[in-house]
Amino acid sequence: MLLRYALDVAPLWNSSEEFAEALNLLPALIRPSVTKFYFPADRKLALGSQLLQRFVVSKVYSNGRPSADIPTLSSISITRDAESGRPSYHTPAELLEKCNGLVLRDYNVSHHNPKSSNSDSTPCLVILVARVTAATLSSPALRVGVDLVPTIHNRGNTSAADFLETFRDSDVFTKNEIRAIYSPPLEGDRVKMMYLHWALKEAYCKAVGTGLVTNLLAIDFRHVELGKVEQRERDTQVKVFVDGTQRDEWMLEIGKLSGDHYVAIATDSWSGEEEAEETGKWLWIDFGKDILSIWS
Repeated sequence: MLLRYALDVAPLWNSSEEFAEALNLLPALIRPSVTKFYFPADRKLALGSQLLQRFVVSKVYSNGRPSADIPTLSSISITRDAESGRPSYHTPAELLEKCNGLVLRDYNVSHHNPKSSNSDSTPCLVILVARVTAATLSSPALRVGVDLVPTIHNRGNTSAADFLETFRDSDVFTKNEIRAIYSPPLEGDRVKMMYLHWALKEAYCKAVGTGLVTNLLAIDFRHVELGKVEQRERDTQVKVFVDGTQRDEWMLEIGKLSGDHYVAIATDSWSGEEEAEETGKWLWIDFGKDILSIWS
């Protein structure tokens, strides 16, 4: 089962007092990793990411509320993998013994900062997707990766045509992917196809734990359908080929999270039981109601 959470930080923490109140929910040692950013939007995205990670742990193990094992959000320890840099939560053995039958296997976070806009009405999103299964399931690590991208070209220093051309002969997209990206007649749709393929690359690489340092040309995504995504359908027909071999153990999903964002999700070892439970529904977090009023 996948838990999907989205938090729009654009309207949040726009005074120093509000920001400090939210920041104080985190462990003191973590706070400098949030406040180190110069731009307010980047600080808010970092804060939102840290809060969402602890929120999902609390939802799985204490129903989203303080408990004897999780008295505060700051008591939840998030670590980073030394090689990939991915954040993760290692469930303590004593908590596993008391869990309600579900275990947090893996999660991944992504965000997007619309740098071209300073308006609170333009979403500035942090998203998190968590892989949760029955505690009785005997399985290797079940991985998940997610990436959030814009739906339009928003880089003012270059045209959309020039932006696309930078990827034509790059080490990012395969020849098959370039053909798919350039298949729509409209330039705007080509940009959308480029972003969907980019999101798939990122989500897959984050799931395998290598970020974007692997050989991207060895990873080839096929059957990306822009029309289905634009109709806000959950498209799970995408296939990935690695070194020319189709890898059926990966479930890939692309969709439209808002009018401004596409999202891609990659999960491995996907079972029929998990697919039957999957609805594709996103839960939009209300910071004041879902986090601050409960954990402050």
